[in-house]
Amino acid sequence: MTTPLFILLATLLSIGYGFGVQGQALPFTTEMDFSAIQLQFLRGWLILAWITGILLPIILLIQARKQAQSRAFWGVYLAVLFIQIFSEGFLRRWLVPSVVVPIGFFYSAFRLWQLFDAFGRLTLTRFTKLAFRIVALFWAANLVMLSVLSFPTIFKGF
Repeated sequence: MTTPLFILLATLLSIGYGFGVQGQALPFTTEMDFSAIQLQFLRGWLILAWITGILLPIILLIQARKQAQSRAFWGVYLAVLFIQIFSEGFLRRWLVPSVVVPIGFFYSAFRLWQLFDAFGRLTLTRFTKLAFRIVALFWAANLVMLSVLSFPTIFKGF
């Protein structure tokens, strides 16, 4: 029940953000204004996100094919991830491009909660424990990156 409620809340907050920015009721810009160096960093970060946030969990899902609890966890993890990707693509075209920043923040925080919540409940081998920690570390770093790099490019102040 937690996951559907989170998705609903994140979607409503993202839509509210988009309309708030469009109506100039929120102190954020519609576009992200990254420098050339920031864009170069983000390109590398996206490659890291694909490897660590998507490919590694797919490998963990395949590896967990005989473990129902692990298989269910990674299935839900990947489903939420694909909902995030769809939401970012749809809402950035429908509302404002900068909506991807708060969406990324909401979903990264939720994903960290998912990982920490599941860590003690899943049966993990040495490899899966290491991979699990790498995935969690990436999402923690993603929250820092969004806070330090992305939010400052869209916040215009009060």
